[in-house]
Amino acid sequence: MLKFLAKIFNSRTIAVFFLFIELLVFITVLVFFDEYFAEVKSVFSIIGVIVAFFIFNSKMNSSYKITWLVILVIVPIFGSLCYIMFANKKFTRRQKKKLMPTVKSLIKATETQSNSVLEKIDKEKEPDAYYFGKYLNDYSFNGIYENTNVTYYAWGEDAWKVMLEKMESAKHYIFMEYFIIQEGLMWNSMLEILKRKAQEGLDVRLLYDDVGCLKTLPHNYFKELRKFGIKAYAVNRVRAILDIRMNNRDHRKIMVIDGHTGFTGGINLADEYINHIERFGKWKDNAIMIEGDAVFGLNALFLSHWSNLNRKSKPITNWKPFLPTVYKDEVPPLKKTSGYVAPYGFLPMSYEIIGENVYLSLINKARKYIYITTPYLIMDEQLNNALILAAKGGIKIKLLTPHIPDKKTVFDLTRSYYRDLIEAGVEVYEYTPGFVHAKTFLVDGEIATVGTINLDYRSLYLHMENGCFLYKCDCVKDIEKDMIETFAESKQITHKMVLSAPAYKRLFRAILRLVAPAM
Repeated sequence: MLKFLAKIFNSRTIAVFFLFIELLVFITVLVFFDEYFAEVKSVFSIIGVIVAFFIFNSKMNSSYKITWLVILVIVPIFGSLCYIMFANKKFTRRQKKKLMPTVKSLIKATETQSNSVLEKIDKEKEPDAYYFGKYLNDYSFNGIYENTNVTYYAWGEDAWKVMLEKMESAKHYIFMEYFIIQEGLMWNSMLEILKRKAQEGLDVRLLYDDVGCLKTLPHNYFKELRKFGIKAYAVNRVRAILDIRMNNRDHRKIMVIDGHTGFTGGINLADEYINHIERFGKWKDNAIMIEGDAVFGLNALFLSHWSNLNRKSKPITNWKPFLPTVYKDEVPPLKKTSGYVAPYGFLPMSYEIIGENVYLSLINKARKYIYITTPYLIMDEQLNNALILAAKGGIKIKLLTPHIPDKKTVFDLTRSYYRDLIEAGVEVYEYTPGFVHAKTFLVDGEIATVGTINLDYRSLYLHMENGCFLYKCDCVKDIEKDMIETFAESKQITHKMVLSAPAYKRLFRAILRLVAPAM
């Protein structure tokens, strides 16, 4: 009984309870002011105008501006205070001061590793490689690389088996960063290896998102891991203080082994991702394994974040111990590789929306066709218009979403985008066997990106994310083959199907579009 009560009344559930109380008090006070104090209303009307001015002139996305302005019109007092308290929460000065030495040293390390590759790219013959390489080098600080082999896994269960093999072969360190971890076959098999490797003296580090694991891991799970010698942190811990930054989740999926091997993609560490258990039908997901120079990009993403989270750690000023070349002699030589690889990532605390910019650029660079898979379709006007214009301009676009949803309201919102896209010529498909979780773009059979970034506001604006840009790599053919096969077993949504939706559904979806940035 005591154990049961301890599980329920832990600091996490208490924090959620107090958050609810704070929100309730906040709303009650605002309603009280709004009803009884005309003077307060007059003051906040003026404040509302000032706030509206700041919103209109801010750098935030136009869709967010519209949502905030609508809230201000409907509930000016509530809207003004919410914006002042919660909107535009970026890095604090303290956070910037702590992170900047690591960023500066990372830029130098990336220049050493990547600039020579960028300089070799012929702008005339391969402008896309140069354009993406320079942008990601300058703004994601991860660079573009050669001498990298990329293996594509069309299913989570295939990637998982290889991940276990590579973890077993680790001799120096294993770094992992995941949004969701859940106790079960997948995670337990990995945990056994991590425990053993930590006991052998390897540097084993793990980051997981506290909100993402709210229902899947015990409270303060990182403390249990530390008992085994695993250095662990719960990112963005649930706290009993109203703070919009709690909405900035760590949605990344990264594993790095000894600096020479890395994994990323859509899969989290839970049994549905390897189809060991069934949730929402067959779970379609993917991953890539990177071997060689480009692994440094994933390592840099992980270590930069780790350095910022660990209050006791000093900024990383020497990246040499984490370069792929340090332990490369301990693994077989790479096969002859082709193309360029650029891992990238971003934080929600800056205005540089790298994930969306990569997607927009891929759409605009297409000359023949674009294939896209995404679990959620909640786009701003820029992305929506880019797809529509590309389709109207003759680019063949195939877009895949789930047929069995994991969140019904989000599924309705996803379907609200179908009509405009289909009328413009986009071929929209739903994965009838179940739920598609892969986040993949493929352009003209030459360029692709695989990673964690959904086509929704959360991934594009609120979360910590990562992806991997692939230019003329051998694995792009495997990605295309998988996507073609997946489209073949999916159902194409026709214009007639969209119009046949009941009137109340269409109205509900239209309302959802208005509040889409908040979902």
